[in-house]
Amino acid sequence: MSEEHRAFLRDLPLTLTDEDVLFVHASAVAPERWHYVEEERAAARSLDAAVQAWGSRYVFGGHVHRQTLYYEGTAGRLIAFTPQPGIAVPVPAHRRWIATVGSVGQPRDGDTRAMYAFFDRDHARLTFHRVAYDHLAAAEAIRRSALPARYAQRLLEGR
Repeated sequence: MSEEHRAFLRDLPLTLTDEDVLFVHASAVAPERWHYVEEERAAARSLDAAVQAWGSRYVFGGHVHRQTLYYEGTAGRLIAFTPQPGIAVPVPAHRRWIATVGSVGQPRDGDTRAMYAFFDRDHARLTFHRVAYDHLAAAEAIRRSALPARYAQRLLEGR
C-alpha cells in the first residue's frame, strides 16, 4: 500500500453513529484498544458503553470474523443468537442489540465465504449474508506477498 492509502486508513474514525446506531470495528469499550466481542459478557460491556457514550440501541461491529447477534432479554441479560444467512431477524427497538457482522475475509467459523449484514431500520430487521468469492486466488495472492502464510491458510480453511 502507498503511504497515501495507509494515511487514509489511519485517519478513519473508530466509531460512526447514525441516530441510535453505533458502528465500531471491535468493542465500544475503548474502541482504540480493539477488544474482542466474542461472548455475552464482552457484548454486554460493549453495549453498555455504547448506550452510555452514544445512546445507542443498536451496535454493529466486527473484529471477531464471525456472525453473532446478542439481544437483551427480559431479565436484562444478553443472550447470544447465531443467525442463519439470508433469514431476516426481527430486531425491534424496545430491546437493545449488538451484532458482530463478520468479515469480508479471514473467517474464523469454518466457512470460506465473505460475510456481511444488512440492517433494515424501517422494518426493524437484520439479515446476515454469506457470499462466495475467489478465496483460492486471494490465498495465492497472500502467498506471493510478504504477508504471513497463516493468512492464506485461514482463507483456505475458513479458520
